[in-house]
Order: sequence, then structure tokens, then C-alpha cells
Amino acid sequence: MRPLAVVTGGSGGIGGAVIAELEDRGWDTVSLSRREGCDVSNEQQVASAFARLTRLDALVNAAAVLTVRPFAELAASDWDEQVNSALRGTFLCSREAFRRMAPGGSIVMVSSLSGVAGAEKFPGMAAYVAAKSGLAGLTEVLAVEGRSLGIRVNAVSPGAVDTPMVLEAGIGGPRLQPREVARLIAWLCSPESAPLSGANLRLDPA
Repeated sequence: MRPLAVVTGGSGGIGGAVIAELEDRGWDTVSLSRREGCDVSNEQQVASAFARLTRLDALVNAAAVLTVRPFAELAASDWDEQVNSALRGTFLCSREAFRRMAPGGSIVMVSSLSGVAGAEKFPGMAAYVAAKSGLAGLTEVLAVEGRSLGIRVNAVSPGAVDTPMVLEAGIGGPRLQPREVARLIAWLCSPESAPLSGANLRLDPA
């Protein structure tokens, strides 16, 4: 039987590349995104989506929203949308994964270099950086909790990736390609990366 991965934000740049990479490697995939009718920050929608699954081998939390705006001008609704997509959505989906995964399951968080302590930060991205920083801590604690269940939890923190989100943000400099990031994520999903858990792999553009 082919392994099954759920990918949040599968209609986006990195999420779409992850789906393509996993399918090339023989995985079945399910994409959860607002474009496909599932808001991962909505508890009921997430529960309904996972209830339809008959198995679950990997979860990739790639959903994210970025609104670039000076902090003093940032509306609470903009903050909520960004934090809910990246952090609340990851909580809800990862909780479902913990409830359903058999030993050997893998969860991968798509964080960001901007969420790594000491890495360069960009103005106007307070909510995004806060959410991605939260993913780093969540990765570590879920790796501890997942140990007794046989569930591995890791994160990747890429720098700028050549996606529409980065283009809209106006971030210059070298960029990673989505498929480069996806290859590493697919490896973390697979048993080949065992027993690695609790890692946050930093990806700097060349």
C-alpha cells in the first residue's frame, strides 16, 4: 500500500512542490487549503477532513499567510489571519495526526529562516515571524511527546524561496527553489530519515 501524506497549504508554492515531490516518490497525498475548501485554522473543518482519512503516514504543515505591513499599522485581523494559518492550523492538524498516526508516522513543520533566533528579520513581518518562531518551539515539544507514540516531528526553516509569496513581499537576494525545499521535506516524511526527531533544519539560499 502506498503511504499517505496530508499537506496543508498544498495549493501554495512550497506545499504544491511537496505534493509533486511526494507523488513522484510513490506517495498518495491529500491537500488541505482554503482554495480546496478547508481552512486549517477552523477546528470543525480540520476534524472533518481528517475523519475522511483511512490512514495517515505523514503530515506536512505548510500553510501560511503573509501580509507585509508596518507594525503600528497592523490590524488585529491581519495578525490573527497570519498566526491562525501558520500556528493554530499547525496545532489543529498536528493534534489530529497524533490521534490517528501509527508508530512510524512523521510530522514536518515548514517554518522559516525568519523564525530562527539570530537570523535576519525583515520589517513589516511581525505576525509572520511570530508564527514561524512559534513553530520552532512546537516542533521541539511535539518531538518529545511523540517519542512514546513512535511519531517523529521535525521542521525545516528555509530562507527566501522563489514563490509568489516572496515576490509579493519584495524580498530580494538569492532564493531557494520550491522543489529544493520539497526534497528535504519528503526525506523527513520517509522512514529513511529515522530516527531523526526534534530537528529544525536551516536552509540558507546559496
